[in-house]
Amino acid sequence: MYRSTEIIQLFYKLNIPKEITKHILEIERELMFQSSLYDWIYLSKECKQAKFKRFFYEDNHILFMNDIQAIGGISQKLKDYRNTYNNILKSCKVYSNHLEELRY
Repeated sequence: MYRSTEIIQLFYKLNIPKEITKHILEIERELMFQSSLYDWIYLSKECKQAKFKRFFYEDNHILFMNDIQAIGGISQKLKDYRNTYNNILKSCKVYSNHLEELRY
């Protein structure tokens, strides 16, 4: 037997009108829908974070390990690497701004 029919029968035994029972069940359905929607959004965020971590750690692991080996524990090389990456990001930003200005 379904839960809603059990509730209807229970409320019928308590002499609660059927319309009130149906209204209570509708409110309960709406609340359960909202909570399940919240759960789905939460799971979606968790799934995206897990995919990002998997991409970051598994797919780029070799690249980062090569960078660490190239630095060799020297802080000056680390600063040079950071400057190189920042320069690449800045140049990409400049190129993207120029491309946005172009109209085809």
